[in-house]
Amino acid sequence: MIDYHLHTARCCHATGTLEEYIAEAEKKCLDEVGFADHFPLGLLDYEPRKQVTMLPDELEIYINQVNALKNLNSKISIKLGIEIDYLPGAEEKINQLLDKFKFDYVIGSIHFIGDWDFTHPVYRDDYKHKDLEGIYRQYYELVSQACKSGLFDIIGHIDVVKKFGYRPASNFDSIRLALAKLLRETDTCLELNTAGKDAPVGEFYPDREFLALCNAEGVNITLGSDAHAPDQVGRYFAEAVTLLKQTGYSSLTRFQQRKKTSQLL
Repeated sequence: MIDYHLHTARCCHATGTLEEYIAEAEKKCLDEVGFADHFPLGLLDYEPRKQVTMLPDELEIYINQVNALKNLNSKISIKLGIEIDYLPGAEEKINQLLDKFKFDYVIGSIHFIGDWDFTHPVYRDDYKHKDLEGIYRQYYELVSQACKSGLFDIIGHIDVVKKFGYRPASNFDSIRLALAKLLRETDTCLELNTAGKDAPVGEFYPDREFLALCNAEGVNITLGSDAHAPDQVGRYFAEAVTLLKQTGYSSLTRFQQRKKTSQLL
């Protein structure tokens, strides 16, 4: 079993050492994990209101630490990943930066609509004063743009806009179906992210219906806990595997040097 979404304390909203994450992964009998900490927003010329990524001068330190751990550990396979915020207009800069580093996989995620970090607990009440239909439309448009950019191997927590339990009246079925088709057309892997179970919404990202849509379209899938503390590694994975099988999935996608392979569930 794999967990491709582990963070480090460098992002300023996680705790624990890399070794503690690996120890927890071994305890839970995972055979492969990947660190995918937040790429420095400073390198994308973006300054959020709250620091939520490592600093630019920490990126190479992060890469060296993960690579050193890969070479030292023989019990579990360790991958070097990264989670990058998709920011409209920054595509060329992201592409140039990715050419400089040898990641095993790149997760593209949306955390910002304009200057609003809609996933940050500090700003959760902003939902009360906004048009939910508009927020969801903007969010899904950004996800679509991220897929079309061709920059990312995986889209992370694809419906994280529901994190705090705010849902519009519309179901967005046609948009979600189009997004499932786009994932397949762009050969972008979907992530089943189990962190949503511990969020106010209380369910995985994405939900059962979207997983079924993606399976029907032939979208590849991987698995991540989005762990920000060692004890979160592999959280709810037994439930996640059951859900994947119930929605038609029979395998997970693994990555090495940005090349895909399959593993039976």
